[in-house]
Amino acid sequence: MNSSTLAVLSALAAFGPAPVPVAAPPSAPIALAAPQAPGRDYVLAPAGREVPRDAFYDALMSARVICVGEKHDEASQHLAQAEAVAQVAERDPVVVVGLEMVSQDQQPILDGFLSGRTSETEFAAWWNKTWGFDYSMYKPIFDVARARRLRMVGLNAPIGLVVAVARHGLSSLTPAERAQLPASIAESSDARYRGYVQSELVGHHLPPDALARMIEAQSVWNETMGAKAAELAASSRVLVLAGQGHMLWGAGIPESARRRGVAAAAVALPYPLDGAAKSSAEELARLRDPKTDDLALADGFILIPR
Repeated sequence: MNSSTLAVLSALAAFGPAPVPVAAPPSAPIALAAPQAPGRDYVLAPAGREVPRDAFYDALMSARVICVGEKHDEASQHLAQAEAVAQVAERDPVVVVGLEMVSQDQQPILDGFLSGRTSETEFAAWWNKTWGFDYSMYKPIFDVARARRLRMVGLNAPIGLVVAVARHGLSSLTPAERAQLPASIAESSDARYRGYVQSELVGHHLPPDALARMIEAQSVWNETMGAKAAELAASSRVLVLAGQGHMLWGAGIPESARRRGVAAAAVALPYPLDGAAKSSAEELARLRDPKTDDLALADGFILIPR
């Protein structure tokens, strides 16, 4: 979970669920221009070794679940994700793309767009209203997936349930609501990740009981996505696209998937994480700096220099 996710949870807990989405009226298909893809470098952990693009994606293919992170408001990182979809699909044409941005109860809306029953204009309007980060940044991902006829699946928990947990705790859910979530909801076993979550939440100045509920809600978020990824991985490789904070140190989604029987899960992160691109040399130096220990955050890094 990154700070934007935490902000969403906090806002929803304070002000109530998001409004019910209303489709925009049909209109001509939209043409949303994607920014020009920058040159990229590829680095594999733990050694911090630069490798060619093909070698990078070949290495990721040893995993059944591949997680590629994002900073939600960074268009360059979504272009890197679109490249990852294309590269993984080139190696596994039946890979399933799992999306944090779509909850499992919203799957019919996603299916409608992929099948052509819903126009891109309508889908973009729905996306912008429910997810909140502009569809134009994500369009390259959908362009690749649709061109290759890839299956795309919403991974997330219904937002109303996440809000309910953030407000009142997991125990407040009705049996019917609880049945929509994984049977087991556990906080990460990775101390680094737990510390990260705590540090992100401290800025919201929450009392101890509210802090505990927010951590529980974050666990619901991660565990639901990880459980769905594990379910899909029983029959297909899964490429998960989600906020970087749901996968740092291999915790969050990949940890949840492994706990449910996925033998191997890998994490690739666009870098730098904050999107503040520097020269290739500067980015490599920071990534390899023992003081930052950034190489421990993932199995591979897609460097996006300015």
